[in-house]
Amino acid sequence: MASKRYTGELATPIVCPAPPTFWGPVTDERVKEFRRNYECHQQEVEQSVAQQLSRKLSLLMKHFKIADENDTMALVWALAREHVRGFQVVPEAGPKRRRKKEWHGEKLQMLYDAVQSARKQHNYNDRQALAFISSNSLSAKTWGPRANYKGSKKQWVETLESRLQDAKRYVAYIESLPTLFEKISAEVSLGKFRK
Repeated sequence: MASKRYTGELATPIVCPAPPTFWGPVTDERVKEFRRNYECHQQEVEQSVAQQLSRKLSLLMKHFKIADENDTMALVWALAREHVRGFQVVPEAGPKRRRKKEWHGEKLQMLYDAVQSARKQHNYNDRQALAFISSNSLSAKTWGPRANYKGSKKQWVETLESRLQDAKRYVAYIESLPTLFEKISAEVSLGKFRK
């Protein structure tokens, strides 16, 4: 699964202003004044960074479509699935008789999202949404039949419909993972799993 591309504030680091520098002759009074200015600067930077981190955390929750901004475990799981290979769920590779185009988790998620978007925008059912995304000039490059496809448009929509069923199972499984992980975490904390 490729990482989602972060944009806007999520793609921009937090920049801390440089601390004040000491200049001029070194006297006890000037050193005390510098230390006061430096401490004041540090407090302002800490407050500014905390505010920016809070804002970015809220944006990150929205990026991963987590409605409850207090649900940090949902964010932990989303980030783990997104960035840690060991948390990503991929289909098992079966025996290869012929070259078959693989529909991995990310592509299944993209198909599911494209169909849901078409359904919502045009009040379509699944089959109508699949026909739309496979022939629409904007999405046909991704969801239309390959140039060397020998079947009819109807057959291609049926192929997409089969992949959509896989996508629905995949999405349901991914959405069940936080609950599963919470259950496992609770069992681990209760000592149900021991080596």
